[in-house]
Amino acid sequence: MRIRPAIKYRQLQYFLAIAETLHFSKAAESLFVTQPTLSHQLSELEAQIGMPLFDRTGGTVRLTQAGKIFREYAARSINAIEEGCIALSELEGLERGDLRLGVTQSFIKRLMPPIISEFRLKYPAIQLQVLDLAAGSIERQLAEGTIHLGIAFVPAMMEDTKVETILKERLVVLVRRDHPLAEKLEVTWSELGEHPLVLLDRNYFTRQMIDNYFRGAGIQHRVACETNTIELMVSLATTTDLAAILPESAVQITNEVTALAIIDPIPLRTSAIMWPGHRHRTLSAIAFAEIVRERFASIESIF
Repeated sequence: MRIRPAIKYRQLQYFLAIAETLHFSKAAESLFVTQPTLSHQLSELEAQIGMPLFDRTGGTVRLTQAGKIFREYAARSINAIEEGCIALSELEGLERGDLRLGVTQSFIKRLMPPIISEFRLKYPAIQLQVLDLAAGSIERQLAEGTIHLGIAFVPAMMEDTKVETILKERLVVLVRRDHPLAEKLEVTWSELGEHPLVLLDRNYFTRQMIDNYFRGAGIQHRVACETNTIELMVSLATTTDLAAILPESAVQITNEVTALAIIDPIPLRTSAIMWPGHRHRTLSAIAFAEIVRERFASIESIF
């Protein structure tokens, strides 16, 4: 068996940067090194491996078959080293470090601010990064190690995702006070099909769920507007004749709008904390999850 020279950490970093951008100058810029330095390190890596990782013919940069295979293992190695460094830093407790979260937008505006506020009071030295992501993106980034914790609707799509249920809630209808449905306490899917709607776009599982409910009722619903922003949905329900179908946790009843329960059948969504299946759970993520559990346990239905 051939003994290979030791591969350096920075060589893996440089290789992954080129694999991400497929452009040497952009990769060098992102790493704050010169292009000759980047090219030299890649040449050394390819010599150590014994085969080219990139095809640079024709003025373009493409991964070779070997490069595609090696990229997966290089990314795992980098993530493993970073996780090891995090684990060592946690010997000092929650006195430094960062916590990267992926959260679906249903929870961003109403539920995240008090949770983040409490976390900051308890652990002011931890730097937080909160990303507004769809559930699929949360799972992918958990698997890649780019985020530590996710909060999203389930079911999960990836086998490696570990799910911890924290809330079961209804989908509800939000309308302004002078809407034809506003005097009702509850509404059926058939009745909803008679009114123009604003819904999340089809990339969201909530939207797919809503479409399935209408389909099950044999109703062709009237989608007047699609968006990927819940804030816009609430605004349109407040200022136009459009009815918005939203998770209950995203709804706040005001003088301008009211919420109706949907029945026949009642649409239920399950929210969960998402963990990476085979990665280190950081102390900061564990501490944040504990606050999430407590806050979600106190949520009461608006009906």
